[in-house]
Amino acid sequence: MSTESLLSVRDVTVDYATGRGRLRAVDRVSFELGAGEALGLVGESGCGKSTLGRALLRLVPLAGGEVRWQGRDLARLRRDELRRLRADLQIVFQDPLASLDPRLTIGQSVAEPLEVHRPELGRTAVRERVGRMLARVGLGPELHNRYPHEFSGGQCQRVGIARAMILEPKLVVCDEPVSALDVSVQGQIVELLRELRRDHGTALVFISHNLAVVRRLCERVLVMYLGRTMEFAPSEEFYADPLHPYSRLLLDAVPVPDPRVERARPPLAAGEVASPFAPPSGCVFRTRCPVAVEACARDVPAFEAATGSRRVACLRWGDRVTARR
Repeated sequence: MSTESLLSVRDVTVDYATGRGRLRAVDRVSFELGAGEALGLVGESGCGKSTLGRALLRLVPLAGGEVRWQGRDLARLRRDELRRLRADLQIVFQDPLASLDPRLTIGQSVAEPLEVHRPELGRTAVRERVGRMLARVGLGPELHNRYPHEFSGGQCQRVGIARAMILEPKLVVCDEPVSALDVSVQGQIVELLRELRRDHGTALVFISHNLAVVRRLCERVLVMYLGRTMEFAPSEEFYADPLHPYSRLLLDAVPVPDPRVERARPPLAAGEVASPFAPPSGCVFRTRCPVAVEACARDVPAFEAATGSRRVACLRWGDRVTARR
């Protein structure tokens, strides 16, 4: 794992214009990512994880902040410059079927990035690389000439992963890449991602609800809620002793194998997620927080250094009650 920063994210903000007014999907998120590092983005649905992932690759425009790739501001690159960088910057989309061209076979879909970015390769070399990559995600040669509608959602997800990995990119944004896969195939994909990191120094931004997979794959975890960062911590420290009340609630919600224990557990958090069109004053999590006090409604918590390399946005993170069950 390199200490040199490949990806530098500073105060990234993303707004959407809707019929109900402006929606702030991502609010001043910052982090650094080095070669071979894996960062897990976690949080409930609608917290801004997928939007942030797309913003990192300039697939959605920024309302503020900047994203730098190897020191270059992506927002300032010309279209042809950005196109050349696409070979190093790949994404696995959350909706696998919608991300595949229905007119192309899966073999053609996986070959397309090579044809665009590696035109010097001959047909035989392309076919061999596609075959090897599809085999690595568990799709045999008898399936290469089939079309996306002939596959299950999990199989389409594997095709999307193969297409993103075929160029051996330097950064892959993985948006729920294993959500539709069974446990055995999840293990294969996690191992494939590990191999890419080890062999090619590929950095990962891994967006997932599956905290168990994030724990296996990622060295650091960034927790989001209503577009804001709640906590940023090394993985081992995050899972052992989360500082933010929302982090604790996320971990408490991880399923356990005993059905009796699972049925008896309380819901993730009291109340419902606030509307992003009218987020709460002060701390946006305070309306669901079990340890909120009056100051939480008045003051916006700074995203401040806590212990070691950890950062947290909570007025009460120093109170040990927020770090205990």
